[in-house]
Amino acid sequence: MKINVDGVITELKNATIKLDNRAFFVGDTVSEVLRLVNGEIVDWEDHYFNLMASMRIFRMNIPLDFTPEFFQAEIHRLAQENTAVNGRIVFFVYRQATDNLLKAKISYMLQMTVSTHPWEYITSDDEEIDVYKDYAINQSFYSLVNTHRPEEQIAEIYRLENGYADLVLLNPQKRMARTLKGAIFVIKDQVIKTPKKEEGALSSVLRNRLIKKLNEHADYSVEETDIFPFEMQKADEVFVLIDGVGILSITQNRKKQFASLWTQKIVELL
Repeated sequence: MKINVDGVITELKNATIKLDNRAFFVGDTVSEVLRLVNGEIVDWEDHYFNLMASMRIFRMNIPLDFTPEFFQAEIHRLAQENTAVNGRIVFFVYRQATDNLLKAKISYMLQMTVSTHPWEYITSDDEEIDVYKDYAINQSFYSLVNTHRPEEQIAEIYRLENGYADLVLLNPQKRMARTLKGAIFVIKDQVIKTPKKEEGALSSVLRNRLIKKLNEHADYSVEETDIFPFEMQKADEVFVLIDGVGILSITQNRKKQFASLWTQKIVELL
């Protein structure tokens, strides 16, 4: 697999970083996760502006050549080098090492996971989700950006140790914010609920896109609202929307079993 580092495409196994790399050293990085479908970048313009907004939030010095054309070209170059038409791409941007952060220049890296399908539908008989209670999501403006979150690495270890497909993360009000993998959607009596952004949902182009498509469809209704964890016990279906990947269909929360009839139909909207 090949990656793109500052415009230089190289094999992942041959890539190196300096020890003073700020992304590695202090997590000084933001990223945008997107999907390539049949050779095209899905909602590329929205992803571009979302990345620019993230860089501004982190007060990065945006280079003049970080244009929409540059954004598309670097993604397509990497896809072509990996002979890929479908897959997940992560566009990382980070500050270079410097003694003066105000003048720090920007570097970037693109990494790709190739797929044989336009969108992934992750489902099995054992996709269990649980609620993680060891810390609360920060609901501030800055926490809604894709960036380094060490506390979620600890939660990921807990998930793996216990064999869960995903974990629900709560905000300080003990309401759902998101999951480790993405945006959570709860379906009850054909009404689809998802945590609103103010609850701690990440700024996600894919999430916004799916909500818009669902609301435009006569068979669906989406509410962006407050959701308490116990509502999963009353739900008919639960799924997680994963940026750059697709949909994870949840089958269980504790003793509660979920169906996937509506979720399967929603996958088709992607």
